[in-house]
Amino acid sequence: MTDSQRGPDGQSPMLGGIDPAVRQPDPSAGGWVMPDRPPGQGYGPTLPYPPPSTGSGRTVLVIAGVLGLVVVLGLGVAIGVVVGRGDSSSESAVVSATARRETGTYSMNAITNACDLVDPTPLTKWSPTSKGAPEHRETRPTAYGSGGLKCDAGYTSATAGEFPMNAAGMSVEAEFTNGAAPPFYDHWKHADVATPEAASASGAVTGIGNQGYWYSEVRGNLVANMAYVVCVQDGNVSVRVKISLTREQGSPAVRRDELDSIARSQVRRTLDGLREK
Repeated sequence: MTDSQRGPDGQSPMLGGIDPAVRQPDPSAGGWVMPDRPPGQGYGPTLPYPPPSTGSGRTVLVIAGVLGLVVVLGLGVAIGVVVGRGDSSSESAVVSATARRETGTYSMNAITNACDLVDPTPLTKWSPTSKGAPEHRETRPTAYGSGGLKCDAGYTSATAGEFPMNAAGMSVEAEFTNGAAPPFYDHWKHADVATPEAASASGAVTGIGNQGYWYSEVRGNLVANMAYVVCVQDGNVSVRVKISLTREQGSPAVRRDELDSIARSQVRRTLDGLREK
C-alpha cells in the first residue's frame, strides 16, 4: 500500500476489516446505512449486531406445534372411524348369516321336478291305485316374481267293485317371497281360515317354521269330500300341503290325526328339500 493510499493518521482506511464503502448496520434504523465520516478522522470499527428479538419466532413454533398436534389427532380419529366401520361390517355380516340360519333361507334353484320333493305313498292306505304320473309345475324367479312350484298326485280304489268312487290326492305347493313382500302364507290363510266352510275346523301349527295353521272340512253325505290342509311359512318360503279324500258311505273311517301326521311330514320334507345348504 502506498502513502497516498493511507489516511491522515497513517492508518489504512480498511481498519478492522470494515470497508467504509460498505453499508453498516444502524440499530436505531433497523437496517443498513452508510456511516458519515467526520472531517479529518479515519473510520473506526463498527460491529454489526441483529435487532432485538420480538418473540415472533417462538410464537410461530408454538402455532406450528399446535397445528401438528391437531393433524395427528385428526388422523387418529379418522383411522379409528375406518377401523370401527370395518369391525361393524364384519359383525353385521356374522349377524346376518346367523339370522339366515335361524329363520331359514330357501331356494328352488336345485329343483327340476317339484314332485321329487313329494312322497304321496301314504295315501295308498285308502286308495292304492295310482292315477298316473304326478303332475308338476316349476315357475322360476324373474324380475316380476320370486318363483314357486307345485306337485299333484292322485290315487283311486283298488278294484272297480269295492267303493269305486273312493279317491285320494295330495297337492304340495311352495311359493317364495323376497325382501319386505308379505309371504304367500297370508293369502292361503285368508282363503282357508278367514272364509271357512260350514263343516270345518282350524288351528295353529307349532314346531315347524315361523308360523303355521291346519284346516279341515267335510262336504257331502252319500259321497263325502274331505280335505285336510297344513300350511307353514318359514323364512322366504310358504308351503301348503293339501290332502283330498273322496269317501263313499260305508267306507272305513279316516281319522283327522292320521291326515295331520301325513301333511306335517310332507311339509317338513318340502322345507328340507328347498333349504339352502
